[in-house]
Amino acid sequence: MKLQNILKNSLCSESTYDKLIELDKNLILIDIIPQIEDMKKVGECKYHVVNAYEHSLNALKELEETINKDNFFSSHLSEKIESYLNVALEEGITKFQLLKLGVFLHDIGKPASKTVDDTGRAHFRGHEIVGEEISINLGESLGFNVNTIKLLAKYVRYHMILLGLYKKNDLSKDNLFEIFKTLDDDIIGVLLLGYCDIVSTRKLLNPSEDSGVIKSYMEYVLTNYLYRYKRQ
Repeated sequence: MKLQNILKNSLCSESTYDKLIELDKNLILIDIIPQIEDMKKVGECKYHVVNAYEHSLNALKELEETINKDNFFSSHLSEKIESYLNVALEEGITKFQLLKLGVFLHDIGKPASKTVDDTGRAHFRGHEIVGEEISINLGESLGFNVNTIKLLAKYVRYHMILLGLYKKNDLSKDNLFEIFKTLDDDIIGVLLLGYCDIVSTRKLLNPSEDSGVIKSYMEYVLTNYLYRYKRQ
């Protein structure tokens, strides 16, 4: 079976998280995504207690669990999110399935962007830009069409938007509308990725922490996109 088909079958699985772990154990995943070898060697820092590979799997698991939760999203958002995720990109791939891959690849640029300062602290500045280029090359090697590759790259490139909004607490109309202009409907996928990235990280740092604040930020931004920006 071609590597592309193996990956597509895994993305279509109810638990892509389990499928990727199985592929890794069978030494198949490294043939599909060679960068996972380096992802296993980096990533632990002030904010992450596990390496980039383990974190990416945790974020993927968080996404699948989040989407499967009943009534997780507010009623005014749930139907629109579901509609977005069900959009077909090419044969065998919907936006949801591609988003699962995007979640797994979001930190793929960390090995190549790692630096260590004078105190010995690791930094990964610009890893999202490096990861964007890697995801484009990976998409091409797997034979995805141009639009699928562009979307995969977009998920990786902009995965830190929700974290940035949360840290800066800048939810002004001008700031949000500039983001919406760049991402359009894909703000939905990008924010879902960002939510799972943050929550999966925070759960390891503080298992009892309530993730409701992060969810509120995500839903506030999505509400502004769908009910303000889209209705201009």
